[in-house]
Amino acid sequence: GKVRILAMEKLLHTHRVMLDGQIEDIAQVAAAVRTVTQRLEQDVGLRLGRACVAAAGRALRTAQGSGIREFAAPEAITEATVAQLEAAAVAEAERSIHENEADGQQLLLVGYTATQYQLDGYPLSSLLGHTGRCAETRVVATFLPGGVIDSLYAVMRQAGLEVASLTLEPIAALNAAIPVDLRLLNLCLVDIGAGTSDIAICRDGSVVGYTMATVAGDEITEALMREYLVDYNTAETIKAQLADADTLTFTDILGQEQTFSRPQVQTSLQPAVESLAQEIARRVTELNGAAPSALFLAGGG
Repeated sequence: GKVRILAMEKLLHTHRVMLDGQIEDIAQVAAAVRTVTQRLEQDVGLRLGRACVAAAGRALRTAQGSGIREFAAPEAITEATVAQLEAAAVAEAERSIHENEADGQQLLLVGYTATQYQLDGYPLSSLLGHTGRCAETRVVATFLPGGVIDSLYAVMRQAGLEVASLTLEPIAALNAAIPVDLRLLNLCLVDIGAGTSDIAICRDGSVVGYTMATVAGDEITEALMREYLVDYNTAETIKAQLADADTLTFTDILGQEQTFSRPQVQTSLQPAVESLAQEIARRVTELNGAAPSALFLAGGG
């Protein structure tokens, strides 16, 4: 009853083509997507034409909404009824978002999570098949600027892929990492990417909120660039080697070869790591109201 992963591929960008979760160079990102797609096709022996996309939460906005349906007589709740309730709740969240955006920025829905269902005033984990007079659902909906979404679609078009679905990175990661039966606990998932750290929180059986911080792996890379006078790609290589190399040897921008021990590099990074952790912790406690019971960490940062 679970998803089976048949193949997995990853590819590091050769240049800094994304910044804070926003695609900067569409052609370069599309080329990377094509390469990964071709590798996957060779791995599984299939032609891939559609892709599900998880977007980073740059300039993420969230809003809550509710949908209510009342019946003249007790009525069984069908899938169509649940879909109508959720659509009404998302529409209310969207109205709320646009009313609160003073700059008139175009914001597009990228995903939502139903946080609560009620039937005749009683909370239920699922409405489907139950009979009652008044059904209600509440959702947390997430929105991103239109420019962020447009660039994602442009990349997929250039890569020759059709977008099958679009969601937010922390929603995708949370669905993979935290099973529904664990969501009674107050848990937090932090997806630390390159430009953004995306955060999802669950408790009492449902996801209760999403937020993001515009600090992530790039802050660590930039700290290495400043400390050792190296370019971005060299700093990325140093960062990756910190996992298992006892000594790190590299050439700085002046052409000089440098060698440092792993503890030396880790010590130099400590202020940047502390700053990253503090900002993520601030965002988590701001959204959750207190420290959660546990953190799950994901992402490629």
